[in-house]
Amino acid sequence: MSALWAKRVVVTRADEQADALCAALDTAGAVPVRCPTIRITPPASFADLDAALSRLAVYDWVVFTSANGVRATLARASHLGVQPTSLPAVRVAAVGRVTAAALEERGVSVAFVPGEERSGSLASSLPEVERRRVLLALGDKADPAIAHVLLGRGAAEVDVVTAYRTLPVAPEGPGLEELKIGVDAVTFTSPSTVAGFVSLGPDWRGLIRRAVVATIGPTTTAAAMSLGVGVHAEAKERTTTALVEAVSIALSMGARSR
Repeated sequence: MSALWAKRVVVTRADEQADALCAALDTAGAVPVRCPTIRITPPASFADLDAALSRLAVYDWVVFTSANGVRATLARASHLGVQPTSLPAVRVAAVGRVTAAALEERGVSVAFVPGEERSGSLASSLPEVERRRVLLALGDKADPAIAHVLLGRGAAEVDVVTAYRTLPVAPEGPGLEELKIGVDAVTFTSPSTVAGFVSLGPDWRGLIRRAVVATIGPTTTAAAMSLGVGVHAEAKERTTTALVEAVSIALSMGARSR
């Protein structure tokens, strides 16, 4: 029997993003507990994004570092009547497989995905950037270093636009009530999900005192530990499958936090 069988596992992703992880947990026999600790919202202004979308043809590369960036950018493009798929001269890069899948599901071909799923790897390995124009469609909390790396590699122009904002929110409503019932594991998929969770106040410690805590990668692990959240397991890849596997292994081993 799976170590996840009948285990109550918290999903802290925004409601509109949680379906895939909840489905994977359900398939593994777990009981997903939806407790969103972030909210995805539009940027404070669409001016920069709209300007970039109106001149897509001038860019050699359009780069996405998250599936959220894909969804937000293409939704805005559709609103403006801009069809990225009609611009074959523009090559599109994605930070990893999940982001690439979000593009391909929307009919956008992906020309490049780095071997390692990190924005730093994407910036250092994106091909043919010298004297090229690059558009970065990012969230407001994305690492800005990617632009500096591309410019350092000789890019002629790197335009960074905010496609969406990530707002940490404390657990509330049904999610908070489910936490109070008791949970066996908690998953965090970004530093913001951790920040939202601990913004609940001191009570958060008691709510997950006996739960396994799993993160989707080292950046989220570092954020959790900096906020006093012990981490028991870290996914080997930034994917839903790897995160579920990490939770399962930690539960089966009775892992102790880092």
